[in-house]
Amino acid sequence: AVVSTQSGHYGRGICVLDTRMVLRGHSLSPTAVAVSPTHIYSTGKRGELVKWDLGTGKRVKEVKHAHGKGGCILALAVTSDGALLASGGTDKKVIVWDTTELTPLKVFRKHRDHVTAVAFRRDTQLLISGGRDRTLNLWNCEDMCYVESLYGHQDGITGMDSFVRERVLTVAGHDKTLRLWKIPEESQLVFNGHKTSIMECVTMLNEEVFVTGAQDNCLCVWHINKKRPIATQRPAHGTRPDCWVTAVAALRNTECFWSGSSEGGARLWACGEDYRTVTCIREVEVTGTINAITVTRDLSRVVLAVGQEHRLGRWWQDKTARNSLVVLSLQESENAER
Repeated sequence: AVVSTQSGHYGRGICVLDTRMVLRGHSLSPTAVAVSPTHIYSTGKRGELVKWDLGTGKRVKEVKHAHGKGGCILALAVTSDGALLASGGTDKKVIVWDTTELTPLKVFRKHRDHVTAVAFRRDTQLLISGGRDRTLNLWNCEDMCYVESLYGHQDGITGMDSFVRERVLTVAGHDKTLRLWKIPEESQLVFNGHKTSIMECVTMLNEEVFVTGAQDNCLCVWHINKKRPIATQRPAHGTRPDCWVTAVAALRNTECFWSGSSEGGARLWACGEDYRTVTCIREVEVTGTINAITVTRDLSRVVLAVGQEHRLGRWWQDKTARNSLVVLSLQESENAER
């Protein structure tokens, strides 16, 4: 379905087009979404894994009970070339899939609890997974083998991101810390923030600047050289005191990022000079909880996973919401300032 939405402009001369594509195929709330140069991959609380054509929105293939009957997939990641897909779920497994036919290539068993986050390092087949067991596991998907485990968080990992360098960024619920893991050096940097709330999600604008969202309806911008946030936005969404920031996604190597909330709606933010301020420059109205946001590498599309419930629990249910994916198209604007 194509629905009208107000157009707008943001940094680097890119504009949000006045249409959106809505993909419906999940009977329960979508929990994760990943995007390759040609396809979208999504999953829901029923445990299905769905492949969509990025251009047309048509469903290409579906695998039911991808993590076994009763298993729910909580995280997805795809390699930069779109060849491999990784999924993590409540069955404590990480499964690597061939994206052409959605056939499983390898099942990794190392986590002792739900796998809640997975990420590929850009342009490599290094896979990182994190879970409620407070552990990060590294996997070599070229040789399909286990590499090592990293420890440090005091609570289950709720969000993860990785970029070009051999590093991974994580947040972990109640321990209220953001951690940057330097894999070759076998070291980690610990950042403290969101003192009164649980960190939900994290994204990397570049190798030095990061954004986190939390259950106190707060967005924080961080710099690698500062232990405290360099910018804070509260409230980030809506006005309800129980509104959570549930998803964030950066437009890599720009000053902009998207955020989503439990109250519905996605917002586009632009950081000011030296990243010390954030300004909402675009809002897209969506009914339901935004459980995941992903941006294509060429910045041509943004995909939102929208559900009636939060991806990790059933603390609320909005029966007016439609479980779906919302695809927003972006393009460079000839008239936008540079």
